[in-house]
Amino acid sequence: MRLYYGVWDGVVYDNRETEEYFEPEGLDIKNLLQFNNGNPVMTFVSHRGFLVFHPHANLLLALRNYYKRVEEDSCGKCTPCRSGSIIISEMLEKAASGEEIDWDALIDVARMMRNTSFCGVGQTCPVALIEAIKTFPNDLKKAPNPNNAFGHYEVMTAPCIEACPAHVNVPRYIDYIKMGRTDLATGVVLRHYPLVGSCGRVCVRLCEHACRRQQLEGPVDIKNLKRFAADSLNYTVEEMFEGAAAQPNEFSPRIAVVGAGPAGLTCAYHLLLKGYKVEVYEAQRKAGGMALIGIPQYRLPKGILLEEAKVIEKLGGKFHYGHRLGKDFTIDDLFSEGFNAVFIGDGCSKGMLLGLPEGAQNIEGYSNGLNFLLKVERGVVEGECPTFSGDFVVVGGGNVAMDCSRSAVRMTDGKVHVIYRRTEKQAPADPAEIHAAKEEGIEFHFLTAQKRLVVEDGKVVGLECVKLKEGESEPNGRSKLIEIPGTEFIIPCSNVISAIGQRIDQSIFEDKDEIQFDKRGNISVTESLATSRPGVFAGGDCATGPTTLIGGMAQGQTAAESIHEYLTRGSVGFEPRARMTQMIKRCALLTDTENCLPSMHRERVQMWELNPAIRRKNFEEVELGLTAEQAKKEAERCMRCYRLFSVVTQLPIPGSDHWAQKQGE
Repeated sequence: MRLYYGVWDGVVYDNRETEEYFEPEGLDIKNLLQFNNGNPVMTFVSHRGFLVFHPHANLLLALRNYYKRVEEDSCGKCTPCRSGSIIISEMLEKAASGEEIDWDALIDVARMMRNTSFCGVGQTCPVALIEAIKTFPNDLKKAPNPNNAFGHYEVMTAPCIEACPAHVNVPRYIDYIKMGRTDLATGVVLRHYPLVGSCGRVCVRLCEHACRRQQLEGPVDIKNLKRFAADSLNYTVEEMFEGAAAQPNEFSPRIAVVGAGPAGLTCAYHLLLKGYKVEVYEAQRKAGGMALIGIPQYRLPKGILLEEAKVIEKLGGKFHYGHRLGKDFTIDDLFSEGFNAVFIGDGCSKGMLLGLPEGAQNIEGYSNGLNFLLKVERGVVEGECPTFSGDFVVVGGGNVAMDCSRSAVRMTDGKVHVIYRRTEKQAPADPAEIHAAKEEGIEFHFLTAQKRLVVEDGKVVGLECVKLKEGESEPNGRSKLIEIPGTEFIIPCSNVISAIGQRIDQSIFEDKDEIQFDKRGNISVTESLATSRPGVFAGGDCATGPTTLIGGMAQGQTAAESIHEYLTRGSVGFEPRARMTQMIKRCALLTDTENCLPSMHRERVQMWELNPAIRRKNFEEVELGLTAEQAKKEAERCMRCYRLFSVVTQLPIPGSDHWAQKQGE
């Protein structure tokens, strides 16, 4: 397979009648040549142009399919796109049927649509059509053979959608917020996961990092708009599912979900919506997993998470609390009880210590981050939050380290320090969390490493540290860290918290479980999240290592789809959306080729927060949320940067509507 002809980023390519071969510079064409295994891509169409890879490919067919999707996804708010997409789609349909059409009129409509539409749909979708009419009119006018069973697949997406692990349609729920329909906005998110209000508080905002408004005044406050939608319902998310529970019959397959964290809850949620019988086994006495234990009250009020978890029971699911895998039951037990598939979302429940020789002892004032946060969570919930005297040192630069340090500052009369081996810019924690910690008086020591616990009478009295500098780059791309001689110093303290990571507790599995682990000690899984044992799937922290709430929920959704495929087809099938995501990412297809030009300048709304002097003395929620006026104003900053990608393949695509239609014939 090779590029025959096309237009990409305004450059024309035609390799059909020349000995020289050219293709777009910087575009990894190899990743566009095949969609699923053994199914070549005939044509690829996007906002950047079109590419034809096969001599028998039909350009008209490709653009007709493309514009059918444009017509479907036009929001209808501006006339150029609403009417233009319909006109173009109808004219291309006529041309594909062999009718004569006015091609000059067609390009005029396309140009009008491109130049006068309000958002990314109308502004970018005409590009390929305009270029095709201008550069390859004869190829475009060839009607397709109606007997050819080509496959096709289209995805309307945006930078924020692709950045979101769950691929939530962000511009759509922002549109609903503009309209004042927070119920519909919440409904868009509920298509992907049930913990809407929780995610709206603690999401790491990967979508905002990708927001094209970042190039201007700053990204749209997507996270807090999601929270606003959920909080504005005036009722809980689980109430939205009143009467929506599926009615499984006696023959409906049963699935066991191990772990009621974000991954397990989301997996159970999607399986219940599909009509399966689902039972969730949780070691703790409440649902929520590490999100409940590890995220402090000031970031995520526990009542919100627990209320959202109730949707599982609302949909007909069943919880078994206080049931620990490896202690109260095994995987074999679950299959013996009649479960047809198992999902493991057990998390990473073992915190890591610093590896210092003196740390092998039981030392008062020395603990890992997870145990510390568990102690805090239990205290806050029970109304008897522990108090401390003296300074704290938290070792680590991730979000767990921020949660530990910001919790510690609320419980001690001393000072809280954070040490991290690398620079502030390299710290994996959310920059907003680092900023909030600094506001609360926490002192950071970057390019600093621990050397020795200072212990007296079995108690921590200090931590010896050393300053570091960056050296040459290592093979992994990160700089080598070098100790600076003579820079050793001791931070006097009464507590040292190791927040350098967590790992899965492998002791919960037996040899007969047949669960294999990867080199990092996590459960080894395929792209579809299948484990080494048939019928057993795994996701979230236990499969990836510590991940985010949104990352865990995205894997729960993927696992549910894989389990459904496994139970209906006997194996895990091909997932077209995942493949298109892969193509978009590997080929950098969302890289901007044009300047970001908004209709008007709009500053980002600043959400209200508790004053640092007040909040550092309690566990009340810090972020107070957006008002209705603020939310509408912020929602109007969204530029709806939709982009449409489309493939035509030589054969039908498994998992697509076209494939399903062919299978049913």
